[in-house]
Amino acid sequence: MADKSVIVISDDETDTESESPGADCKDSSVLLLEENSDFGSVSDENRSDEMVDAEFGLSITYSRKAEVMPHARYDCTSHVFCQSENQTSRPVGTNSDFCEQCYCYICDKLASECQSWITPSFCHCNAHKRSPFWKSWRDQALIGALIVFKFDLLEIDADLRHAESLLMKFDADLTVEHDKFMMGTLSSLAAIYSCSCCCHNQYQTMVNCKRCSSKHEAILIYNYSNVYQLVLEFLEKANGEKPKTFAVVLLGAAQRILLHKQPLGHSMPNTRVVPEAVPLLLQRIIEILQRLLVVSDFPSSFSKKLIDFYKSLFLPPYCRCFLNCLNVYLWEDSLLVSVLKGQNITGERVVKGKKEVLFESIHVVLARTEKLREQNKYRELARYLKVVRTNNRAELQRLKDQIPFFMCKHGDFTSAGHHLFHSHDVSCCTACRLTPRQFTMYLKILRTGQVPVGNEPFYSGVWETPTGHVPVKKSDVIKVGLRILNRNAQLYMNPDSWADLIQVSCSDSKLAQDGSFICVAWKEPEETFQQSIRETAGLVLKELETKQIIILPKQFYSSYFPDEAMLMLVTQALVQRLIHAHMCTVLNIAMAFRRNMWALKYLFKSLSVRLDVLHAFLDCLIKDLNEKNNTLLTRTVAQSDAEHIGHFIFFLISYEHAVLRPVAHRIVDFLLEHWNELQNCPWQRNLATLLQNQDVTHWNTSNSFLQLKNKLRTLV
Repeated sequence: MADKSVIVISDDETDTESESPGADCKDSSVLLLEENSDFGSVSDENRSDEMVDAEFGLSITYSRKAEVMPHARYDCTSHVFCQSENQTSRPVGTNSDFCEQCYCYICDKLASECQSWITPSFCHCNAHKRSPFWKSWRDQALIGALIVFKFDLLEIDADLRHAESLLMKFDADLTVEHDKFMMGTLSSLAAIYSCSCCCHNQYQTMVNCKRCSSKHEAILIYNYSNVYQLVLEFLEKANGEKPKTFAVVLLGAAQRILLHKQPLGHSMPNTRVVPEAVPLLLQRIIEILQRLLVVSDFPSSFSKKLIDFYKSLFLPPYCRCFLNCLNVYLWEDSLLVSVLKGQNITGERVVKGKKEVLFESIHVVLARTEKLREQNKYRELARYLKVVRTNNRAELQRLKDQIPFFMCKHGDFTSAGHHLFHSHDVSCCTACRLTPRQFTMYLKILRTGQVPVGNEPFYSGVWETPTGHVPVKKSDVIKVGLRILNRNAQLYMNPDSWADLIQVSCSDSKLAQDGSFICVAWKEPEETFQQSIRETAGLVLKELETKQIIILPKQFYSSYFPDEAMLMLVTQALVQRLIHAHMCTVLNIAMAFRRNMWALKYLFKSLSVRLDVLHAFLDCLIKDLNEKNNTLLTRTVAQSDAEHIGHFIFFLISYEHAVLRPVAHRIVDFLLEHWNELQNCPWQRNLATLLQNQDVTHWNTSNSFLQLKNKLRTLV
């Protein structure tokens, strides 16, 4: 058994201490023994299948010669290795010797294939893993161009390798183009500044006289435009790569262009020069990197290494404004986490005696807003936007104006209503800037407790109920609507906004399939109650103008007419609006009462104290009915809308107040004049039924009314 290693299996399972040479093997039942001459003296004929060594109590069941596996040079058992810290000039001892399975620690290839095994100043044969010097050499060799980012070897994946290959190709192209730029182009000052010397006169035969000869001497002109365009094309092409690859490529490109300098010389007008072009490129790179650090799911260690690498770059004087632009708060940062969890409502903290404020670039704020919306974390998004500060106040104001909507998406409708009137640090409250479309949306959300699906409220036709929402009382919705109209001049003057608030007062807490309000017919209160509400509503609205708040007395919460009282409050506010200034159109407002025509009668009675205002309102109504483009009486509508139109026309015809006679005459004349065109309108049958069931005595002497009534009779 000479030249054979032996695998020994112990038959003793107990752990005993021994001073024998084999005592260090007590914790293992399988041992590898060195070659022993005693075993080698046993001949093949006399050797049994099992041999027992009495001294160690071991049984030998199998033995064969060991195979040498691939290994690093410093682990070779055939050749002694002499350790050294940073010896690169020549081989130490017998380190240059190697067996067939020895690998180079630096190149990670067979020692026989290493090009620098014994090369002076690069002696790889002396490398081993216990030296920080050689370990850094190995990392540099394996990581390659990515070593500048200080990535660990375990962090290098396919994405980073691809980034390395892109940067190497970019380096080659950039070097060629940059060399051309540094060589310059031969030209003269006359090519930049036209020469006005008289020697260039067409009547002169002499050219380039002594006075202008210096302008025609050969000079070098430097144009950075081609380099600038090359970098732009490279960034545009890299935009299609994976986020990890793209981030490394961007920083690599930034490192290279920051090394460029403008040579002393001249440049052509309208061409790129380094001090102007490099900041533009760097700004674009930083904006993309800021977004990637927020929206991409990078590991925290990877993001920190990208930021640290940027900090290590030397910025020339014309790029100093970008010094701390990549100091992006990571999602794990304690300040950001405390803000998102609601533990920090100021966005400030004290670190080592210095106050730190949550200040981020507007590109970071936009990216963080996008990320939180994608994750449906609307409560966290609202908390973040309340405290964050940025360098773009106008854009931040636009985002802060969406905080009430994000609160509604979370289901916190009460807080959303309050926040509409919260003044920001950058401007007044959100309610002052609402558009009519936004006003309608908030009324629907607060009244129904539903929100549009998705992040674009105006483009979603589907509404959903947030989980865990708390409904808002109708009285609170009315108060919010009145406060918004009182603060927002655009909405206050817009007739459609008043029509929307009236519809909310007349509606149920559910929306129709088309997203419109479902009208409910409230019972007409007695006259004494109406008069009481009219007087009380005037005091409430006066307090709204002075104190910007609404406090409703107990009678508005009466168990008899709570909904009717709210409708009369809104109607009384409309009266004040009409007294303040005339409206350009009132038909939509009149139609908004739907089947609650008693409320429209309440409006006319309230306006009767100012006959000039009432006449202006009715004149505007007649004008709307006379409009050629008005489709109220001629359009084909659903049955529910046809019923509302029928009730509205019947109310105008049947109301006995003298001021409505001109309106009624105009409607009757219009119906008779266009009878053939209106025969297919669905509201006609509803109007005919109302005229048949109720007698309009003050029209009995009118021939036109009797003629209309006879025509309508044929439809019943």
